[in-house]
Amino acid sequence: MDSRVRDVVGWLGERDERSSERPGLRLLGLALAMVFPLVAIGLRFAQVQLTLGDEYRGEFEQTFERWEPIPSRDGRLLAAEGTVLAEDVDLFRLKVHYRWLEEPADPGWLRSLALRRLDRRARRNADLIAAAEAEVVHEREALWRRLAGRSGLEDQGLAQRRQRIQRRVERLQARVAAQREQNERAERLALEAPPDPDESWWARCHRLVVTTLTTPPRREAREPVVIQEQLDYHVVVEQLTPELAVEIEGHPELFPGVRLEAIPQRVYPQGDLAPHLLGVRQPVSDEFLAERRARFPQGDPLDYQPGDRAGLNGLERQYEHRLRGLRGARRLVFNRRGELLDSQVVREPRLGQDVQLGLSVELQRAAEELLDAALSGPQVDETNRKPLPTPTGGSIVALDVRTGAVLAAASGPRFDPEVLVNHDPAGWRAILDDPRRPLFHRAVEMTLPPGSVFKIVSSIGFLESGELDPEESLTCLGYLDSPERYRCYTFKHHGVGHGDVDLVSALARSCNVYFFSAARRIGAEPILDWADRLGLGRATGVDLPVEQTGSLPREERRAGGRGRSRSSGETLQLAIGQGRVTATPLQVARLLAAVSNGGRLVTPRFAREQRDFEAPHLGKAESETSPSETVERISGLSIRTLAFVRRGLEQVVENPQGTGFKTVRCREARIAGKTGTAEPGGGRPDHAWFAGYAPANRPRVAFVVVLEHAGPGGHAAGPVARKLVQALERLDLLGQSSAATDRAGPSAN
Repeated sequence: MDSRVRDVVGWLGERDERSSERPGLRLLGLALAMVFPLVAIGLRFAQVQLTLGDEYRGEFEQTFERWEPIPSRDGRLLAAEGTVLAEDVDLFRLKVHYRWLEEPADPGWLRSLALRRLDRRARRNADLIAAAEAEVVHEREALWRRLAGRSGLEDQGLAQRRQRIQRRVERLQARVAAQREQNERAERLALEAPPDPDESWWARCHRLVVTTLTTPPRREAREPVVIQEQLDYHVVVEQLTPELAVEIEGHPELFPGVRLEAIPQRVYPQGDLAPHLLGVRQPVSDEFLAERRARFPQGDPLDYQPGDRAGLNGLERQYEHRLRGLRGARRLVFNRRGELLDSQVVREPRLGQDVQLGLSVELQRAAEELLDAALSGPQVDETNRKPLPTPTGGSIVALDVRTGAVLAAASGPRFDPEVLVNHDPAGWRAILDDPRRPLFHRAVEMTLPPGSVFKIVSSIGFLESGELDPEESLTCLGYLDSPERYRCYTFKHHGVGHGDVDLVSALARSCNVYFFSAARRIGAEPILDWADRLGLGRATGVDLPVEQTGSLPREERRAGGRGRSRSSGETLQLAIGQGRVTATPLQVARLLAAVSNGGRLVTPRFAREQRDFEAPHLGKAESETSPSETVERISGLSIRTLAFVRRGLEQVVENPQGTGFKTVRCREARIAGKTGTAEPGGGRPDHAWFAGYAPANRPRVAFVVVLEHAGPGGHAAGPVARKLVQALERLDLLGQSSAATDRAGPSAN
């Protein structure tokens, strides 16, 4: 044996002898080897309890925030008397947390809710835990009994709604679980795939190492799939009774797991009154939002978001910038089970502004009832008791001759705005299938030849040209040159003419031949010039989003000379309101207002005050528009001309030979106006017009009645105009003392 080996063996032997002599050292070493790990474990336990407890507890009690918009009420539309025409009302929806409606209750949720009700010591007692779980189940049952008794729904109805929600959520959960299973199967297949024979040993080792380090271990007991819908509140009752909403707000402890959601809804308390004027508010579409973004690339001043509402037509759209309220914001705090812990309003909603209209509710209702009666069936001519054609549509407009305030603007047939607000498919289909086009706003969008009503414009053009003496008489044989063309109404129907007529009697008796002869003498230029000055052929500027301008044959003014336009047949047709001249009822009402108020062209207005539309975006202070800015003095229109024209319009109604004497004249007030019969051609019945103002000696209100395809103006539109004036007098819209003065008027003539 080598000497070095012998030395080592000897040393070990000596060491064993020394160790056997001191056994305590061995025991001490063994004790230290056992105590040191226990001390380390104890220190770690103390660290977890003392320093990391809050961290673990916070992880267990983790919360998350969600921001929820607070709907705001939009402003109201109010009539002149303060009557509410459109407003927002809050409809409450009942929402219940999924775990409170799930049947049977989720065991994990039930256990966690029960443990939250017990202190730390009680949580170790299985009997107390079971009792707490039974208490939660009892509260669930009491909740649904309480809701069934107060919501107006039976237990079975609520149960069916709960089942529908649960089936939908379970289908979503099953799809998510199936997708997870599919992903895990793909991962297993990737791990179990045979190695590529061309893969190098180094690449194979690298792949195995990376896969082993990045793939979590497979768990034998898999956690169940939990989707967001299981942590959310679901709508159970769409429209809650106000009494139940108040009870839930006042006693939330009786309704655990329940939330109320206020949804503002636009309502129209007057039903189908003035639907064309008011319009409707609807949720904004993607196209609407895209249009707003394109219009305001730097940021929409009205801050539209998906789910908001906007006025789509009528006054709702015109005054959207004032009516629209701005939503608020609420901060919601939920626990990890989706239960609401805290709710805090961060930004209060801002209510929209009210818009006060000059519209008279009672006059509007009277006008619409008159239209309804006219459109309901065949009418009878009051003069000869013969039937008249049933109109396909019509309009009545009344406005203040001094300010232009629109007192009534009726269009028929009407529609119920609730059909559009509530998305009633059957009602919507009925509206679309109606050939009379109920959605068509005839007061501002219907353009028709004005017929003999246009003779008012022609008369002004004749007199202001200086080439026609209003007192000069022209002879009417019933036709101009030939009995076959350019005839009067009396000649076509009775074979006679009017004889010698001047301007006043020509207006009163609506003599076509007089206006043919005068137009041939003077030409089209003065007529077209004054038609333009009186507002025809262009927008009135009314505060509505859509308005038609009508048309004038303006190219005749550029035809290359007065001689050509004088000799054209279109000039003769123009003089009596036929051919290519068209106007809206609102334009004609504005024309009559200008004649009656001394030659001031008013701008029709529905709202009593106007504000700049883009003021918030442009940084301007909102400013009201004064009445003087809506009235334009017509240049060159003489008082003498107006006096002759007004005399003629009074004689239309007061003269026994006037076209409105038998059908328009009434005892309540003196009326001035003009009948009109416009021929549409094609063998269809004529359009009937009557445009006038009242009282004739002290004008306050200008009005227009037009009925599509209703027959002669005096026979069809005249009686409706008379009833409208009677309603004006009954509602005291013609002045408090007008009745006594006007009743004495006819006997003096």
